[in-house]
Amino acid sequence: MDRFVSIPYDALTALLKASGSTLTPDQYLATFITVDPYRKFRGRATAAVWSKYFLLAAAALSIGLTCIPSNFGVEGVLVSVSLSVLTYFEYRVHAAFVERKPEAATLGFRNQSAFAAFILIYCLYHAFAPVQIPTEYREYVDPDLMGSIRVFTQAFYLLVGVVGGASQFGLACYYRSARILTETKV
Repeated sequence: MDRFVSIPYDALTALLKASGSTLTPDQYLATFITVDPYRKFRGRATAAVWSKYFLLAAAALSIGLTCIPSNFGVEGVLVSVSLSVLTYFEYRVHAAFVERKPEAATLGFRNQSAFAAFILIYCLYHAFAPVQIPTEYREYVDPDLMGSIRVFTQAFYLLVGVVGGASQFGLACYYRSARILTETKV
C-alpha cells in the first residue's frame, strides 16, 4: 500500500495556490526524499566480502590439513565439506547483495545461521568429548595434569563456541536487517 495518494497535476497546482505556496507542482514533488529499499545492500555486500574470504581461507586450511595422511579422518572430511558448502553459499550471498536481489538478506541470514550452528555443534562436541592424548605419552601424564588439561580444553571450546557462534549469528542478523519488506495485495 502506498503512503501517498495520487493526485492529478491540475489539482496539485490548485492546492498549492490555495495554501499560499509559491512552489510549482514539480518543485513541491522534488522536496520528497526518495527512499532506496536497497540502500543497506552496499554495507552488507562489504561484510559478505570479508566473510567469504574468511570462509575460503578456513575451508582451504581445513582441506589442506585433512589431506595430510596422519590427519585424515571422518571428522576432517566433514569439516572440510561443511566449510566448502558454507563458502560457496557466502559467495552467492555476496553476489546477491551486489546484484541487489531481494532474497539476498534471507540467503545471507540462512548461511550465517548455519555457520553459527556449525561452530556451536563443533565446539560443543569437542568440549565434552574425551581429551585425546597419544598412547605413547599417556604413561607420562599425571592424572591431576590430565584433569587440568580436560578443564582447560572444555573452557577453550566453550568460549570459542559461544563467541564464534554469537558473532556469526550477529552477522546473520545484520544481513537480515536489510530485508526488503514487500506487501502482498489480495
